Amino acid sequence: MSQRIVLIHATPLAVAPINDTFKLLWPEVEVSNLLDGALSVDRAKEATLTPRLYQRIDALVDYALSIDAAAVLFTCSAFGAAIEASAQGKTLPVLKPNEAMFEDALGKGRNIVMLATFGPAVKGMEEEFRELAAARQVDATLTSYVVPGARDALNAGNAHLHNQLIVEAAMQHQHADAILLAHFSMEIAYPQVSSAVSCAVLSSPQSAVNKLKRVMN
Repeated sequence: MSQRIVLIHATPLAVAPINDTFKLLWPEVEVSNLLDGALSVDRAKEATLTPRLYQRIDALVDYALSIDAAAVLFTCSAFGAAIEASAQGKTLPVLKPNEAMFEDALGKGRNIVMLATFGPAVKGMEEEFRELAAARQVDATLTSYVVPGARDALNAGNAHLHNQLIVEAAMQHQHADAILLAHFSMEIAYPQVSSAVSCAVLSSPQSAVNKLKRVMN
């Protein structure tokens, strides 16, 4: 029987990129999608994760358990600490969106650049990276840049402009050992970015799917 992976989304922008990545890299696994579009809206209103947001994340994980999830993958990068808290005590893998990409990045070198399009997610992601690097005793630094206008373009349905802005930003930082595309919604820019720069480019959907395959097989 196929194992069920439940994807939990806080924005519809992440749904297609991660589902397409599963179809490409692990087509035989069963994938189910849960979307709470209000999560990203409410997160953008808060400077930090609130107790209520912690509760909502935990409730989504509990629901995934109730529908027989074998693993849970969150696709929005603005809830890292809440996902960690919910994962404690759970018997199944509960993955933060970027943990696998950060693990991969530590193997690429010391100078890591992360491009983001959703500002409220950046601080928490930087903290996650520093904690992981310290835990693994790797001397690596993460420098983040928010790409102005890219998220607005994607929200307006202009994927071409979204991708163009990300490519232009990436070309300014190809001196890095690796460039990270911070959000699942940025996966659509991956082919163009990886073709435009000389350094390694990592995307969170690809790293996450590959990690789940290793963990669950």
